[in-house]
Amino acid sequence: MPEVDIQRGDGSIVKCDIEARTLTYYRYHVKFTPLEWKILRELYERRPNVVERSDLVKLIWGTGKNFPTRTIDVHISSIRKKLGYIKGARIDSSYGTGYKFVMLTRF
Repeated sequence: MPEVDIQRGDGSIVKCDIEARTLTYYRYHVKFTPLEWKILRELYERRPNVVERSDLVKLIWGTGKNFPTRTIDVHISSIRKKLGYIKGARIDSSYGTGYKFVMLTRF
């Protein structure tokens, strides 16, 4: 199942190509790196809950390594820029905790 349509509340559709790691919204095709895709997918699957930075570190690098959580912040920043092309899609910060994915259904 490489491509999935995400139906939004306003009737528009965001096409998600899992294998190509792209989101398509109208004429915008947004491509993500493998690491960005992994983070975005985790946030999407756990929405509307906040995902802690430490959980994202474990997801990406495993439990045996100790990476600064600021590394995650840099990747989140890049994902946010790319999500700017998808109306109503964003990542919210939960101060001191982590992040959550939000897809607005009405504009």
